[in-house]
Amino acid sequence: MNNRFFPNKNLISLSNFSELKGAATMTDYYISTDKTLLDKERICALLRDCFWSKNIPIDYVERFIKYSLCFGVYQKGDNKLVGFGRVISDYTTYAYVCDIIIDPLHRKNGLGNQLVKAMMTHPELQGLKTWSLRTTEEARKIYLKNGFSVADHPETQLEVNDLDIYCRSNFINLHKKESSVLIRANL
Repeated sequence: MNNRFFPNKNLISLSNFSELKGAATMTDYYISTDKTLLDKERICALLRDCFWSKNIPIDYVERFIKYSLCFGVYQKGDNKLVGFGRVISDYTTYAYVCDIIIDPLHRKNGLGNQLVKAMMTHPELQGLKTWSLRTTEEARKIYLKNGFSVADHPETQLEVNDLDIYCRSNFINLHKKESSVLIRANL
């Protein structure tokens, strides 16, 4: 898959995008879907401060990386991960955008907008019938600029939410590596 946004399978050059602002320039960052570049501990640290993933265990981060199309935003030079987002999709009809986060020190440079554009132009995600996400009022404008709108019929969309799940004293980490070893050993 070779096009102007994805010259190789995993690397997305921000020189193809024209809306980075602030002191940063397009040549200061790059976006990649290469999972081997992802710093799982850094992603976990960024997400732990977000209301939707407060105290998320590293085991859950590792698992959602495994089962999602992930996008890392990196600073050129030191290749430090400064942003992250992922898409959950069947690659045929539906995509759910989630966990978009930019390091507070790198915000206000247009990186969130570029990350969403990179996701929506990814070759494997073309021709989908529906894209969805949940957002905050603060971030809503990024998504509106990229073609999202309030659902036509929100009354038809239902969900189950448990945003404090990782913060509860009775939370059980079902994906902790030690627990899976114990389960197998008891079989």
